[in-house]
Amino acid sequence: MFQMNRWALAAIPALICSMQVIAAPAWNSTTVYTGGEVVTYAGKDYKAKWWTQGNVPGTEQWGPWELQATSSATPAPTATPVVTASPTSAPTATPVVTATPKPTATPVVTAAPTATPTTAPTATPTAVPTATPAGSCSAAAWNSATAYSGGQSVSYNGRTYKAQWWTQGEQPNLNTGSGKPWLDMGACGPTPAPTATPTATPVPTPTAVPTATPLPTATPVPTATPVVTATPVPTATPAATATPAPAAAYKPQITFVAAPAGYPSDAQMTTAENALASQVGTDAQTLARIRAALRVLPDSEVEAVVPGRAANPDNAKRVERILPQSLFDQLLPVRHVKYTYTNLLRGVAKFPAYCDNYSDGRDADAICRKLLATSLAHFTQETGASWATLTPAGAKAYPDNYNPVLATMPQDTPIPTWNQALWYLREMGYNEGSAVGAYQDCFRGSGSSIFSIFYPCAQNAQGQFLDYFGRGSKQLSYNYNYGPFSKSLYGDVNVLLDNPGRVADTWLNFASAVWFAVYPQSPKPPMTWVVDGTWQPNAYDQSQGLLPGFGATINIINGGIECGGGSDVQQAKNRIAAYKQYAALLNVPIGDESLLSCKNMRPFSDGSAAATKTYLDKNWGYNANNPNGVSWACSLVNYQTPFSLAVPGEYKQCVDYMFRGQVKYNGQIVIDNTK
Repeated sequence: MFQMNRWALAAIPALICSMQVIAAPAWNSTTVYTGGEVVTYAGKDYKAKWWTQGNVPGTEQWGPWELQATSSATPAPTATPVVTASPTSAPTATPVVTATPKPTATPVVTAAPTATPTTAPTATPTAVPTATPAGSCSAAAWNSATAYSGGQSVSYNGRTYKAQWWTQGEQPNLNTGSGKPWLDMGACGPTPAPTATPTATPVPTPTAVPTATPLPTATPVPTATPVVTATPVPTATPAATATPAPAAAYKPQITFVAAPAGYPSDAQMTTAENALASQVGTDAQTLARIRAALRVLPDSEVEAVVPGRAANPDNAKRVERILPQSLFDQLLPVRHVKYTYTNLLRGVAKFPAYCDNYSDGRDADAICRKLLATSLAHFTQETGASWATLTPAGAKAYPDNYNPVLATMPQDTPIPTWNQALWYLREMGYNEGSAVGAYQDCFRGSGSSIFSIFYPCAQNAQGQFLDYFGRGSKQLSYNYNYGPFSKSLYGDVNVLLDNPGRVADTWLNFASAVWFAVYPQSPKPPMTWVVDGTWQPNAYDQSQGLLPGFGATINIINGGIECGGGSDVQQAKNRIAAYKQYAALLNVPIGDESLLSCKNMRPFSDGSAAATKTYLDKNWGYNANNPNGVSWACSLVNYQTPFSLAVPGEYKQCVDYMFRGQVKYNGQIVIDNTK
């Protein structure tokens, strides 16, 4: 039942209404609402799709509330490009945009190829010149291959720098100040000349983010090693991850009582988990395909990826052939400096299912071309400047967005808006260190959501919860998205929950978008399956207008806002226009232009060929063989939970939490699943 879904995707409409409307009544948890009634909650209007009471608007993807494009809340005025006739050559310091980029639907996925961290990986750094100052600096010289945690000091070119949070490979003198990892502590002696010496000795990577705090479990879960033999995707290779540290005291603590007599053994848990595999989808290989889509490359291999390296993974080398750096610069001339070509290749390399190899005759290069054109088009809508009067000369006022290719372009000719992707690294109006209650589902005691327990918000030094606003090329937002993404990368949800800025400032700024592209989000297919033909619409899909094409990828990203209205809204028009341009430059045939639009598509739903069951929840059934008839089991459900059959071992995690788990907060048991 979709109304049971308890997961809220970060789908934020870019439409800003400027007309005066009558305010809808505020939502009340005790009021019964019938289909068609409109309420306001957290500054947005929602319309009830059916009878509901107590369901918080905007927190359930398939729940009873439907977000309305026009809000009765006080609207923000539509930003209008400012054009001045003054001959003054200095451009204005702040771009005036026509639409504020907002984060759109981002997958909420708990599935990750590695369920429990094993041994800490050893980084294999590429030989990088390291500045070795000679002087009176007492701190150790900065090394590009070393990971530094908050509070550690280094010396570089005669100055001392202190890390404000976890950082690696970010040169101190170029990464100081607000929102950047290094704090300049001043000169420490004569400024020496750096000695460029390749770093030849691999440096072990320490625990990622020393403050990382996992949710403890009673029994370790075996490392996921998906084996794929019947699909065209290679066998999944799990990544080694750092051992999580104990949970921070201010976060909810999950503990477990001793297993009672007769409780299922580990072997019985595995048997029960395997028995559910056949129920995931329409054929026996559904679970294998999902696990193959989720596989990741270890960070030690990802961070060795650089342009032109012969040992780069196949999918990264394919991207290099199709989108060389010269074309990358041409297509993205005003991208933020953090969106580097190396970061793109590393983000792609992390997830081998993106621009993958195929053994069944499909053209991998043609699929990759189409996938890249699709991704770039969505980047344009999600992070583009959308500034109609932006010129190369004007872009010079923004050093973070100035690319040398701009110097080769006519200086006073406006850059087409489709050519302005990746302008924003962070959501407009937000910076690291802000804590104003945005994009948070944080644990505050009994009654909090299960996702606030398993993806707990971090706090700053003042005790305020961190903001999980949009960051990176897909504008990843909300803690319940940062947590699963972190888990898929590190086997520890807290690495990025404690340090969300890494999604903007490292190769994760592309990896987060690639992650979204490869992850199945039942009942929606991943974008990769739309592009490569893995998803084949059934009769139900066709009756809903769901057909393979660029339009289906819009539906996956933001279908509730941009699709099904009978005509294309402006956001969808922007995506389509950008796709046509990128497709032409990447030699991708357009084909049937009607498939570019989603205007006549209904949302993906349970009848779709893409609909699967991988998420697990408590089995409330009666088992006469157990005390009080409890089931001591979990069942597959079609709504999202923190437990997924896609990760071997999470079945046991589900059973343990649902029947033996307790949640302590501030030293008190606030949730007791043992009763």
